[in-house]
Amino acid sequence: MRQKFAENRPEAVGIVLRDKLKKGSANAMRRREFISLSVASALAAPAILRAQDKSFSDITLQVNGYGGDYDRLMTEFISKPLFERTGLKVVFTPGASQAAVAKVIATPDNPPYDIILCDSPSLPELITAGVIEPITNDSVPGVSRLRPGMREFDDYGIPIAVASMVLTYNTDHVKEPLTSFADLARPVLKDRVGMFNLENTGGLLFLIALAEGNGGGMDNIDPGFTALAKIAPNVASTTPSTVNLQQLFQQEEIWAGGLWDGRVHALRLAGMPLELVAPTEGLYAVRSYFNPVKNSKHPEAVRAFIEQAMSGELVGEIARFFRFGPTTDVQLPDDVASTILTYGERAKMIKPVNWRKVAENRASWFSRFNREMR
Repeated sequence: MRQKFAENRPEAVGIVLRDKLKKGSANAMRRREFISLSVASALAAPAILRAQDKSFSDITLQVNGYGGDYDRLMTEFISKPLFERTGLKVVFTPGASQAAVAKVIATPDNPPYDIILCDSPSLPELITAGVIEPITNDSVPGVSRLRPGMREFDDYGIPIAVASMVLTYNTDHVKEPLTSFADLARPVLKDRVGMFNLENTGGLLFLIALAEGNGGGMDNIDPGFTALAKIAPNVASTTPSTVNLQQLFQQEEIWAGGLWDGRVHALRLAGMPLELVAPTEGLYAVRSYFNPVKNSKHPEAVRAFIEQAMSGELVGEIARFFRFGPTTDVQLPDDVASTILTYGERAKMIKPVNWRKVAENRASWFSRFNREMR
């Protein structure tokens, strides 16, 4: 490897998502696309969200955040409407979600957050520690808007977005189409492949995809490492950082690899000639979840927060801005829907992941990856 960073089915066979973006169209595509929300769903919202009585005017909810545009969208489409309707205030504190998870587990009787935002791999730890509350349709009617199969942990966690690991390659440099992660072993890609290490969940999903695509699985990860060994001579860089990997594509230091679908879309908008492919190994993804924290002093306000999150506005805007898959029945404009790999019926392509087994094995997989991918 030339460089290594040290910082922190129905139709799933070789699908290429062609969103018909053309160079020079970036400014046009950045214009706001409005999400069409049905009047019926607005009327169906509970009275607590439609009321103008400022019933929560003395309450401030504490929620961790991801920072940047993610927090901006949550402020615009959750906290602002709630404040206008009920007087409820929400403070988002950006930072690493794992740090927030650790804080909640360490202080269960006096948690620092009322709601914790994190991705799929953190849910087993939170559930085992008994520090988050389940949410059902009875307690929050808007949960019924979630699409079938979107919840991975029964009644725990409210998913708001789906990020998928896809195959991508630069068509200016790679002339023969790639259809599988295994194709990254082609000799023509010598020193031109980039990939996540196992600190990044994308690296875990890449390994699982290779294992299951070659006859193995969670309980037999060896085929995944065997496939990695074939790709290793082509790897120019492994990194835990999504931003680093994205920059390597931008600089054309790498021509192919696995990357999050939303990041590929952003690069295409910026004019990069990248294909976005659902690899033949299958489509593997993580969800981002809101989780009500046990022992919050404001459970009714927490339920109002979750109801607003399920109204369609936030989920739709995350899909529009990041091109992450929506988790609810929100209807997207055709020009947005056509660019999202896991929208609507296409979400059935997503492979299930046993995150509890991932948590059990991650440390040993990480050690083996560091030994074998040097």
